[in-house]
Amino acid sequence: MKQIPIITLFFAAAFFICGCRDISCRSMENDTNNRSAKRQTLRIVNWNTETFFNAVNDGTEYSEFKSSKSAWNRNAYVTRLDRLCDVINKLDADVYVFEEIENEGILYDIANRLAANSWNSSRNWNYACFSKTAGDAIGCAVISRYSLSGMTVHTLDIRVQGVQPPMRPVMEVSVLTEGNSLVLIVNHWKSKSGGEEKTEIWRDWQESLLSERIAMLPGSAVLACGDFNRDIGDFVRGAENDVVLLRGAQFGSVEKTPVHSPWFTGGGTYAEPGSYCYDGSWERIDHFFTAGNAAVTDFRPETHGAWADSGGRPNGYKVYTGTGYSDHLPIAASIVY
Repeated sequence: MKQIPIITLFFAAAFFICGCRDISCRSMENDTNNRSAKRQTLRIVNWNTETFFNAVNDGTEYSEFKSSKSAWNRNAYVTRLDRLCDVINKLDADVYVFEEIENEGILYDIANRLAANSWNSSRNWNYACFSKTAGDAIGCAVISRYSLSGMTVHTLDIRVQGVQPPMRPVMEVSVLTEGNSLVLIVNHWKSKSGGEEKTEIWRDWQESLLSERIAMLPGSAVLACGDFNRDIGDFVRGAENDVVLLRGAQFGSVEKTPVHSPWFTGGGTYAEPGSYCYDGSWERIDHFFTAGNAAVTDFRPETHGAWADSGGRPNGYKVYTGTGYSDHLPIAASIVY
């Protein structure tokens, strides 16, 4: 059976502030072609899939997946994989961005299930890429109906704030559509585990890295997305209703980079519901931020499916019972660029 070309990069922090490596498998169209091409629309879904491990014990899995009392096994993995593929088919986006995927082998499993007997169909997701830091349990992935190009991974090595905790790298890849390209920047920022105040400095550094990357792409269509572990209300607001100012840091030339967020609906209100529900309260910690020639239309958290309960809250995965999907809702949007 034919399988998708997976771009894999395990990148260990090795450079002060940020390091990146280009593993492009296809050259980008030039800027002139991009500017003159007809504007495109992509349907994109971002989803933190919540500790999506396969059935092979590599030693880095979370304890509940490798305990002798754990119900996690091959059958449980296959069941969960089928659920994820059902969601992919139901939402029918052009591009999916996933956080908390264990490894690239899961992408092969997803692709083989989705392809079925129509591998050459243009409706299939024939392209994918994956990245995580060596030794980490989980990483980020993209699957796409369109070619992916120019993947780079950026990581932080901060030595002025004490001991840096493990932090996931930022993955940058371009989606190519009929002469246009959309630069996709995938984030999974430091969680609040260990205390929100104590961990905030590390999310600030990750924000500064994202700010610097977007500022280096003037005139490009850019979409930053992922699980930022920071509510939209905790970002710095710009003068316009939907503008967020991503803060830079001393190492770069950028003080603030303006981006647009679809969470803002005007009049000081937010799109309902959020993407994550903690202790009964909604949070909006999963984001789409656009810059340059990109704009969001038709944005919403996806609540109509088995991945949400009757109240529209995420139906989290429970390894000991094998039930549920994820503790985050998928967020979906059409990106025009």
